[in-house]
Amino acid sequence: MKAAKAGWLLTYLLLLAAPAMGEPAVPVDKEVTLQANDLSIDVPTQVYRAQGEVRITQDGLSLLADSVVYHRLTGEAKAQGGVLMERSGDTMKGDSLSLNLLSQEGVLLNGQLFVKRSNMRLRAERLEKTGPADYKMTKGSFTTCDGDKPSWRFEARQVKVTLEDFATAKDAVFYAGDVPVFYTPYLIFPANTERQSGLLLPRLGYSSKKGFYYDQPYYWAINPSQEATFDLDLESSRGVGAGVDYRYLRPHGSSGRLQAFGIYDTQKSEFRGEVDQRHLEFLTPRLTLASNIHLITDRRYFLDYGELSGEYNRQYLESTVSFDQRWERSALFGELRYTNDLEAPNNDTTLQRLPTVGFIEAGEKVGPAYFSMDSRFTNFQREAGATGQRLQLHPRLAWYAKPAGFLDLSLYGGYQQRMYNAQGEESETGWRQLGQADAGGTLSLPLERVYDGRLRHLLIPAVEYSFVQQRHDEDLPFFDYDDRVLGQNAARWSLTNVVTRKYAEPDGVPEYRDLLYLKLSQGYWFSGQRRDLLTLVDEGHRLTDLMLEGVITPVQRLSVALDTRYNTTDSSFSTANTVIELKGEGRDKAKLGYRHSRGEVDYLEAGFTLPAARDITTDMLWRYSADSGKLLESRYAVEYRRQCWSVTFTYSERVSSRNVPGEQQFSVNFTLAGIGSLGPLRAF
Repeated sequence: MKAAKAGWLLTYLLLLAAPAMGEPAVPVDKEVTLQANDLSIDVPTQVYRAQGEVRITQDGLSLLADSVVYHRLTGEAKAQGGVLMERSGDTMKGDSLSLNLLSQEGVLLNGQLFVKRSNMRLRAERLEKTGPADYKMTKGSFTTCDGDKPSWRFEARQVKVTLEDFATAKDAVFYAGDVPVFYTPYLIFPANTERQSGLLLPRLGYSSKKGFYYDQPYYWAINPSQEATFDLDLESSRGVGAGVDYRYLRPHGSSGRLQAFGIYDTQKSEFRGEVDQRHLEFLTPRLTLASNIHLITDRRYFLDYGELSGEYNRQYLESTVSFDQRWERSALFGELRYTNDLEAPNNDTTLQRLPTVGFIEAGEKVGPAYFSMDSRFTNFQREAGATGQRLQLHPRLAWYAKPAGFLDLSLYGGYQQRMYNAQGEESETGWRQLGQADAGGTLSLPLERVYDGRLRHLLIPAVEYSFVQQRHDEDLPFFDYDDRVLGQNAARWSLTNVVTRKYAEPDGVPEYRDLLYLKLSQGYWFSGQRRDLLTLVDEGHRLTDLMLEGVITPVQRLSVALDTRYNTTDSSFSTANTVIELKGEGRDKAKLGYRHSRGEVDYLEAGFTLPAARDITTDMLWRYSADSGKLLESRYAVEYRRQCWSVTFTYSERVSSRNVPGEQQFSVNFTLAGIGSLGPLRAF
């Protein structure tokens, strides 16, 4: 019988023939289609024998073999020779297969199981299918490497796998090539690319502070919207520590994270640690609550346990709780802010803002003008020193026009009222107040030209004027620089260039990208004072620094950022900040940054992540202080990556500077593809 003819005949018989009285009916979603070169049917027993290029399909499952004996009444199928079973890309191959198509249970001899989503490959003498997505392997091996000779594999006495879930192994030995490396009595690992609970690969190394260390993480996929990572940290010079990193999503985009670490420091003979909590809650589309609580046990914690720049040299540690209610043109906000000054001997004199409450009104049209209001109340607290309250009210009117039809003109005028209630000062406690008028305007002439329909050049020359009434506020409390508003009477000119290019896309929707943003400006002080927080000085010159700000992106992956001030009176640079960044494919990138602030900072930072060979990636970082002539920090990493595994060697060194101690550290990280991989969170 021809294959096509036999296939259609068996499809008709299996789908339409009614079962005999008392015989179990095959469920509709379990109906079976069978095709083969030769078919025979024993009608009384409902046994089908198929030979040659046999194909059985059932509800997304496909079974190929040289021969099959199928018992329709029980659902039992016995396949021999070249057995291949496939469902959704997952496959089983072997010499023979006994399978119940109703219960999805069976046994495969000398077989292989391939899980497509994680590239997991299992081989065993006996592989049992214990359910629709469950498997049990006896005396076999598993890997995520391709080929008959994998780079790594685990051999285990027993393995249990649940597709789209996880797998466990007992008495497992890890092999690198054909060399046994280590034994573990129990192993758990994901059987797909989604988030799965289990032990992750450890991190080990040596540090001049920690000694030899071993960090063993465990990942817990709590549910589709929650996950946590637990760490056991063993340090030969410091002791035993533990950490947790808990992350969650809530409805409507709300989310949060809780990180904590604790260790009994054997060098200090005390418990040390930190807690870092972040949460953002969208109560309504316009009302949000946020918190960022960061606490440590002692003021030197980051000096001993911080690893990155910005951690070990941190000066301030802040915790905040805030809310924000927004309307169309106004907003109400509030915040509790607690600051810990880590460089001070204690936190008694550090000023705390508990709380700040404010209301902002913007763009309300009043006749031909627009009204805005910035108002806020702050309560200042601390253990030692002046405390009190400050109320700031700053209403303003603005007017916009287009003189001659091509100029842009904006004028504004306002009045800032500050009121204080001070306590704890040696003199003049109680209520005090001061008000200052301010005004200004901007006149600009936008000029635009388009070249060849693809390149637009926008040139904006502008002049600005600003005025702030001079008032003597030296007798007012000083909580921050908002209490010392300097009077000014100044003008400024600027010239802004923007070059934008239009790129044609295959889908027909054009892409616009700025190739150049460059702004040159300078001011003239008729009277008043200046407070320049970048150079920390006011040299009394009427002519201000010549300022250059810009971002240059000549090609899509290359950008140059500039922020420079040049003192034309003394012919010297007050500040010079430049960052050049080149991004390649994937993780490849290079970055060079220079920061100069006269008399304060002269700093260079460079780093890159680039391939050194087909399978090798290098990652290097240097931070250099030109004023001290020292290399503050250097970090070198080399990653060797293959199709199913990688190893990374990292060495870092930082020198002692001011009160930051130096440290040398070496670490080794292993990664096995498909073992311990994490996936994205999903909201409820």
